[in-house]
Parts: sequence; C-alpha cells; structure tokens
Amino acid sequence: MEYAVRGKVVIAADRINLELKESSSITGDETEGELKKKYPFDHIVFTNIGNPHSVGQVPLTWPRQVMALVELPTHLGVDHPEIEKIFTQDVIQRAREIHKAMDQYGLGAYTHSQGPLPFRRDIAQFIENRDGLIEGSVDPDCIFMTNGASSAINMIMTALIADSTW
Repeated sequence: MEYAVRGKVVIAADRINLELKESSSITGDETEGELKKKYPFDHIVFTNIGNPHSVGQVPLTWPRQVMALVELPTHLGVDHPEIEKIFTQDVIQRAREIHKAMDQYGLGAYTHSQGPLPFRRDIAQFIENRDGLIEGSVDPDCIFMTNGASSAINMIMTALIADSTW
C-alpha cells in the first residue's frame, strides 16, 4: 500500500523545494541560471495534502465565523446582546446548534468515540440528500467521524488487521 501524502514523489518535491529556497538566498547569476536549466519552474505547489489554501483558494469566511463563535464563551459569543451587529443570523444559529450538540461543554471536551450524534445525523442527512436516498436510510450509528484522512485510514487498517481471518 502506498499513501500519496508521503513517499518518493513528496520526498523529491521537498528536496527540490529546499533547493529552490536556498538558491533564492544565494546571489549570483550563475547559480540562478543553472537552476533554471535544471528546473523549468521557480516554486513547488504541494497538492498532496488537501490544503486548498496552498493552491490559492481564499479561506472560507462562514465556517471560520461559526468556529470563532463556538470557541467563545456563550456570554461573549452567541448569547451576547449585541452579537447580531458582528455576525449574521445564520452564523449565530449554526454556532448555537454546535453548542447544543456538544452538550454545552465546548469544543475541547471529549465526545462519543464516533463523534457527537447530532453531527453524525447531519452527515447522514447530507449523504441521503447528495445520493438521492430515502430519508432515514443512512444510519448515523454507522458513521465514524475522524480528524482527517490519516486517522481514518489508521482506524480502517487497524480494524482490518485486528482479525487474521479478514
């Protein structure tokens, strides 16, 4: 099995990237000319890690606003009397839903090992809508939330090797 986030291509890209950066700090036309002959580009764009900002995507404002509100204590955030002067109603509403889903404990608290049930229900509904499925056909108890692809792959591989008959 090969994992595209790491491996020969990424190692080579890291080496070339370092070479390009180090050459930009060296003065002299000779070094720059040699590098241009070696590489027909002046920088590396890493597309192997799913980082849209690295390829120029503007940060999404709405999720950042929601998370900012969720991180704040409620009396300074969603329950502040003047919060609507700073955030739109849809941002405030989603932050309230997240607070409720987290049982008011906040984002730093432990949750169910599969992820909070209200979030898994949202994911199930999203899948049903996206795939044109019958409402209620995706079971939230069959959804496992992870903190990224790497941890999901780790969970799946651990499950696969846990029993020698698989």
